[in-house]
Amino acid sequence: MLSLLKKVNYFFLLIAFCIGCTSTAAPTATPMPLPEPTPTVTNESSLPSIQLPDIASVVEKVMPSVVQVITDVQQTSFFGQPSIGRSQGSGVFFDNRGYLLTNHHVVENATKVEIALINRQRITAEIIGTDPETDLAVLKVNPADIEDFAIAPIGNASEMRIGDWVITIGSPLGFEGSVTVGVVSAKDRSLNIDASTRLDDLIQTDAVINPGNSGGPLLNLRGEIIGINTAIIRGGQADGIGFAISVDTASSIASQLIDHGRVIRPRIGVMIRDVTPATAAELKLPIDEGILVVSVSEDGPASRAGIKANDVIVQIDNNTVSSMTELVRLILKKYQVGDNIRVTVVRNTIYLTFDVTLENLD
Repeated sequence: MLSLLKKVNYFFLLIAFCIGCTSTAAPTATPMPLPEPTPTVTNESSLPSIQLPDIASVVEKVMPSVVQVITDVQQTSFFGQPSIGRSQGSGVFFDNRGYLLTNHHVVENATKVEIALINRQRITAEIIGTDPETDLAVLKVNPADIEDFAIAPIGNASEMRIGDWVITIGSPLGFEGSVTVGVVSAKDRSLNIDASTRLDDLIQTDAVINPGNSGGPLLNLRGEIIGINTAIIRGGQADGIGFAISVDTASSIASQLIDHGRVIRPRIGVMIRDVTPATAAELKLPIDEGILVVSVSEDGPASRAGIKANDVIVQIDNNTVSSMTELVRLILKKYQVGDNIRVTVVRNTIYLTFDVTLENLD
């Protein structure tokens, strides 16, 4: 058996040898030398660099102008006994004459107001005026009574972009001089505080705002006030949603409170709401942007001029307006009671213009 296997093996070896002798040899591949890799020289100066904002320098500059506002409030106990309660918020000096801004709700019903500075100095402040409609208030002290008196400059909120860095300084839960950082999340927000109070011209931010921050400044990276912190949305479904009243509104309100002790608002005598594509489709409006006239005050300026419910306001004089915030801010900053304005509306696809005399309807 073994010899048979050997014979078979010899046979196959012989065949393989013959085939190898009669076949044409396969071409042999000659390896080509690979080119030498070219070294890449990276210029470090050409790489994009991440420049973080210098928050500390801004805080160091502005901190002396930010104060804690401490109020005594008359209260009535469950048994009808009068008592004095204490609450606190924040504020910021913005005027060399000793004026500071805070929130109306911080000093509402206060019988006494004190401010505490970062240097631990405490001084009594006078309430110059408050405005519940914008939740703003102006207080005053004698700047000569304050050691190292400082103010924060007023900025321009309209120049801020979505995503710009912002800084808050205040006294959340009584921890004075607390700093948080975030960005501008949105602009021109409106917020219903309760059934009768709606705040407009708000800056939304994710910088942390807590109770006690109210009245403190929202700052840009130049250390300028761009808003006054006023509200937060809390609860299990929300996180990081804070609001500040735009300084463009706050400065106008502050000027009137300083000059008159109250805000005199020129009005045209209408109830309004924003027009959006959704409301335009729902109400079959001819355009999807503007301010819808919901109702007209009887014998008010708008009514006498000929404006009607369901008209859509799109222009005041030569200024295009597309939201309630723009309309209110424009009239508050640019006009006074007694001024005549030209109001352009869209009614059933037709553009109409009316002459309206602004009145004080408070």
